[in-house]
Amino acid sequence: MYLTLFRHRWQKTLRSTFFRQGWGVKILLFLVAVYFLASFGFLGYFMKEILQDAFKDAEKLTPIFSSGLLFYLLADLVMRFFLQDLNVITVQHYLTQPISKKKVVHFLLQSSVFNFFNLLPLLFIVPWAIRVIPEEYGLTHQIVWPISMLAVVFINHYLAIYLKRVLAIKAKIFWAITALLGALYAAHYFELIDLTALSKAVYLPLAQNHILGLWPIGLMILVYLVNYRFLLEMTHLDRWSTKAKEASAFRFSFLEERGPLGLMMANELKLITRNRRTKTALYMSGFFALYGLIFYGNETYADNYTWLMFVGIFMTGIFMINYGQFLVSWESAYFDGILTRAYSMEEFYRAKYYLMILSCVVMYLLTLPYIYFGVHAFYINTATFLYNIGINTAVLLFASTYNKKPVDLSKGSAFNYQGTGAAQFVIVIPLMVVPLLAFQGFKIFDLEYYGLAFLALLGVVGLATHKIFIRETIKNFKEKKYINAAGYRERD
Repeated sequence: MYLTLFRHRWQKTLRSTFFRQGWGVKILLFLVAVYFLASFGFLGYFMKEILQDAFKDAEKLTPIFSSGLLFYLLADLVMRFFLQDLNVITVQHYLTQPISKKKVVHFLLQSSVFNFFNLLPLLFIVPWAIRVIPEEYGLTHQIVWPISMLAVVFINHYLAIYLKRVLAIKAKIFWAITALLGALYAAHYFELIDLTALSKAVYLPLAQNHILGLWPIGLMILVYLVNYRFLLEMTHLDRWSTKAKEASAFRFSFLEERGPLGLMMANELKLITRNRRTKTALYMSGFFALYGLIFYGNETYADNYTWLMFVGIFMTGIFMINYGQFLVSWESAYFDGILTRAYSMEEFYRAKYYLMILSCVVMYLLTLPYIYFGVHAFYINTATFLYNIGINTAVLLFASTYNKKPVDLSKGSAFNYQGTGAAQFVIVIPLMVVPLLAFQGFKIFDLEYYGLAFLALLGVVGLATHKIFIRETIKNFKEKKYINAAGYRERD
């Protein structure tokens, strides 16, 4: 039975939309994967020399390595939560077959360990186990320590899967965990607790004591069993139908009462909050509001206004960019119905335009606390916010008329390249590169604040002339609507 399930998984992989992408997308993704593997491999192999240079007085390096491990695992858990998915096989297809549900769930969980996120930590663990552990703690620890660390990685793996599955039923858990992680970071930042000492106390004994090195294995088995019991309870058809009903319960009556434009905005919001892929983009936008914490207050980037400009554009426009790239493709499943409706296409695009502006406003408000790091953070985020709502919204509106690939909203956005084409990569140039180059022209003459004012002015002009952009977008849409409709009818 395991061989049959494995064959089904392999067939599904070969039939996935990834293998139907153009060669340009495949080559780009391959280069990105090679880059990350090479970067992690290089860093893992030379971690010994890096720590020796940074801590020249240290007798042993493993305590230093262990003190930073918790930070890596917390970041890894967050990234797994947003990007990792348990998309090995579709369990629902096997529920009515004479197959043991327990075998299906076990295969689902066990097969999930073969993924990119579990490969990257090995590039740290293996070199450290070979080059450092034998010198500091002996050859026997060289065997026990990597096994313990691999168990720690799998704890993160299965914990992320469990949290993501529970989120589909109780969204409060997501906010509770987000608040917990934020509180931990804030407590460490304001020196109320020392996460470095906590990390060292938890993970250093794994290299010092064989017996203590067994607790990660026990905890990994426990988290695995929790996942197993949870997924086993979900292997009933009525569970799936109940989930589908709950997903369509969102209402935006305050918008629906405000005419055709408000009704279209309400429908867009329902689409976002009802479907898996758009909800993933929404959750990730909230997470990336914290992106600036990596750069603001960091002396390395304190005077690098160009890089901070990129951060500002990214933070204030992350949802606009994620959602705007597929502005019409989101509705590809019923695009033929859109063409036959009696409402004005101007209202159709205005609803999308105002929704993108609304998302930028929300993200901008979330970035206001960065003024704590200096008034320059406020100026940068304000300028990039105005540029996003004035120029980048118009760019995304116009570019949406060229995307004719369908999008399945029921699938998550993590490692999902359905609907992605060359346009999604080319559009990065006007969204990110052009404003940075314009700002760089002012920076050469040490006129950074004039550069910020110039971008803000461009945004204001774009806002004042947005009706012109919308009219040109509609004109281009009408020229290509039948070509796009034919593309949207092509299904996997």
